Amino acid sequence: MDKYENTPLIKALHNHVLQGRINMHMPGHKQGMGFSSAFQNNLLSYDLTELPGLDNYHNPTGAILKSMEACSEAFGALKSYFLVNGSTSGIHASFLSCFRKGDKVLLNRNCHISVINALILFGIEPIFVMPEYNKEYKLPIPASFDDWKNALYENPDVKGAFVTTPDYYGICQPITELSTLLHCEGKILIVDEAHGTHFPFSKLLPETALEQGADICVQSFHKTLPALTQSAVLHIGSALIDFEKVQRAISMITTTSPSYIVMSSMDYARDFAKRNGSTQYEKLLTKLDELKDQLMKMEKLRIVPDEIDGIKRDPTRIVIDTSLTDITGLELYELLYDEYGIVAEMCDTYHVVFILTMSNTSDDIAKIANAIIRIDKSIKNISSRTCYDNPPLSASISSKNYSVPDLYDFLGSTRQIQLEDAEGCVSAGLVTPYPPGIPLLCPGEKITENDIQYLKKLLTSGFDVHGLITAENGSKMVRII
Repeated sequence: MDKYENTPLIKALHNHVLQGRINMHMPGHKQGMGFSSAFQNNLLSYDLTELPGLDNYHNPTGAILKSMEACSEAFGALKSYFLVNGSTSGIHASFLSCFRKGDKVLLNRNCHISVINALILFGIEPIFVMPEYNKEYKLPIPASFDDWKNALYENPDVKGAFVTTPDYYGICQPITELSTLLHCEGKILIVDEAHGTHFPFSKLLPETALEQGADICVQSFHKTLPALTQSAVLHIGSALIDFEKVQRAISMITTTSPSYIVMSSMDYARDFAKRNGSTQYEKLLTKLDELKDQLMKMEKLRIVPDEIDGIKRDPTRIVIDTSLTDITGLELYELLYDEYGIVAEMCDTYHVVFILTMSNTSDDIAKIANAIIRIDKSIKNISSRTCYDNPPLSASISSKNYSVPDLYDFLGSTRQIQLEDAEGCVSAGLVTPYPPGIPLLCPGEKITENDIQYLKKLLTSGFDVHGLITAENGSKMVRII
């Protein structure tokens, strides 16, 4: 490494790898553990371009097309398209190909930031369907079918619905009834299934979006399968979707120099999961059941169950709840990182989330159990602090008082105001605690006192909040319309 004198990123990556930490985060290959040695050894030599025999991403007729067809077969799709810019590009291509400027779409409010950006880019008006809230575990849970049905009947001019399932905590929105209702009304259903790419490969996992009637679903291979970061796929599940239009949309927003190593890793991940997934997930889930049995005996920390209010969670996603203790999710995350060498995927005020995949070992799981149980025993008191619901999505959000701003007004807005003085102002930007990347404030939303207090609490606790501006005096500013 001495010859890399001015390479701060390489040095940071090298130092992190040397620490030998336990990866409980994406990507799913866990620093190459999920790849065969043959694939790893050849990976850089696969970094090629559109040469004879290697096909063309934007006009696939050979190897890329055959790989995407194998992907369709494995996932039960009518058509599948590789995405080399992550699920974000698939979400944007879905909006671009299925809706027109000014169209209305039903949308769960706790969606990913990429969805909000799609609304602004393409001028789509959302009809937000608010999540419910589980007070016991301080978690947002999916809106009920009745909420979606009422939103549809109150807004019969919507073109369809966009649903995120599972969410970052592994909570799965049931969508079979919703897809049936939408189709009866001539509407389409698009699903952000970025965190559920592994579902098709074991009957022990939740049903997939395609199995439940989604017309389009977008999946991030790199989150839970052995594939490189930015690996994702858009699947078409019904003839209601114009295949050619989707392909044109994907091509419009994708580089003309697509990565062959990213695409080859998707080819690898699909083949590996298809051949080995059933056996591998049975073994993984058996180990995780043992882990959960151990963690259920904790006295202060809690493991979030695999079902909440009758709604299933992804059993491979371990979520630890700190709400009954005097430590925050951030403090637990840092304890695990600093003292035990365990790197979780994310944390929020009361939770730490671990992503486990086929690439994790029995030793990884044993070390998680040991660390969390030891921390639980070290906590002296049950919490005396006042719980603060997370996050306080504004009850004022509705189709009557929310409108996506014009793209160029959004990009060009320069007016800033101190966060403390912003009550009643309209946000011109996305204000997003990240992760999990769920916007607290969207462009066009009115800022409430509850929003301000929640953001101040996050900042005081050391959380990273994107979208706020730091003034020269250190105060936090928010961009407003």
